[in-house]
Amino acid sequence: MTETNKSIIAKYIDENKDSIIQKYNENMSISEIAESYGVAESTIYSRLVKWDVKIKRCGVIRRRRDEKPIRQKRKFSPELQAKIEENTRINNKYIRFYNTVETGKDKFLVRNILKKTEAIANE
Repeated sequence: MTETNKSIIAKYIDENKDSIIQKYNENMSISEIAESYGVAESTIYSRLVKWDVKIKRCGVIRRRRDEKPIRQKRKFSPELQAKIEENTRINNKYIRFYNTVETGKDKFLVRNILKKTEAIANE
């Protein structure tokens, strides 16, 4: 009896279990691992779950439980980065920036001051 493609792929992935887990623990992404073995990302993901490997959250690095996650900065092509910076420069001409204090009472006071200054400016 001939084997199906799924069973062949499953055996191939199971034979390389240790190297897949090692690559994943060395911070190689699931998509990179899948590409190197010529299988779908879902295959690698499901095998890691089956093997009880703790899955890392995409785009987030956690230090300790009590610390907030640190987001990784996205990488853009130089052309796109230049367009983003140009748009930011243009938008900053038309945006007013206000510094507010983070307590409830101070926010209320600042909001009232801003309303009064806008009312005076509109008169």
